[in-house]
Amino acid sequence: MNRKSFLKKVGAGAIGLTSLQSIPFQRAKAFQSLTGESQNYAWVSNHNGTDDELRVRLELIKNAGLDGILPSSQYEKWVQLAEEFELDVHAWFITLQRSGDEPLIRKHPDWFMVNRNGESSVTSPAYVDYYKWLCPTRPEAQEYILNKVDEILKISEIKSVHLDYIRYPDVILPIQLQPGYGVVQDKEYPQYDYCFCDACRRKYQTLYGDDPILLDNPAEDDTFSQFRYNQVTHLVNQVAMRVHNQGVKLTAAVFPTPEIARSLVRQNWPDWNLDAVFPMQYNHFYHKPVRWIGKAVAEGRRELPATTEMFSGLYVPEMTPIEVSQAYEFAMENGANGICLFSDHSMTEEHWAYLSRVMQKG
Repeated sequence: MNRKSFLKKVGAGAIGLTSLQSIPFQRAKAFQSLTGESQNYAWVSNHNGTDDELRVRLELIKNAGLDGILPSSQYEKWVQLAEEFELDVHAWFITLQRSGDEPLIRKHPDWFMVNRNGESSVTSPAYVDYYKWLCPTRPEAQEYILNKVDEILKISEIKSVHLDYIRYPDVILPIQLQPGYGVVQDKEYPQYDYCFCDACRRKYQTLYGDDPILLDNPAEDDTFSQFRYNQVTHLVNQVAMRVHNQGVKLTAAVFPTPEIARSLVRQNWPDWNLDAVFPMQYNHFYHKPVRWIGKAVAEGRRELPATTEMFSGLYVPEMTPIEVSQAYEFAMENGANGICLFSDHSMTEEHWAYLSRVMQKG
């Protein structure tokens, strides 16, 4: 069933459409001109429901004035449905955190990261069982990721490959999350500090003459910090070459500011060859007010190339409808090109209404 027959079948009364859902499609298209240069998106992590139920969600997304979606799986299905609503689809790709990849884990556990205690993230994952991470230093792991990207690129309608979990595990969790995991992280502890696998140790020794496992204080060693930034950066830029050669864009979900990203997850995203960056500026994770989102955008913009777009990631489950609309304004005032919602199914009718109003103002 296509969009036209879907709407004819269900009708506004049949599915209890909200006032926002009832906005005519042509008026929704006009939202894009009202928002000026703004482009806005939603991460899609919930894939449950019939096609018609998913169409209801896409209708909400379109009528709010958003431009596209970033589904984490089932790309072909979302491409087919999103086309009915003239929404772009960007392939959200979980990159180094490979807990769901059981064949890979069974066959190549040695490709995975090892902490400073010598424990594999396969057998002794940090925090939660799914924290099983491929090591970006290993050429075999790099090639594995590139092959996964090639599979995505076979879907010609995909507008960008969107990297996520493209980093090391959190050596320090955001402050709000620490109590939930029963940890107090006042410094870097070895069980959360990655990576010290054989490949990393050999490469570091070849370059600098030292075994990183023997460093007195790895947290304070600038050379070792830069080494780890470079491992992720090298992988990202390899992916960029592969993606750009196919005429597709490369984007990434990253930690909220360059400094937070470097210190918490060894992620130096201003150095990456990206077309757009999606910093996850989840203010509540850092015990910050919504206004902080604007500050975080400004910090990122100062380090990014002018040609790299930035879309501020908002964590909807902990935001009121008013805060979502305020976050949009703070982000745009400080140099963002738009926002990205995590996620669409967390948005209530009131959230959509507030956001669509502020977006109409431009």
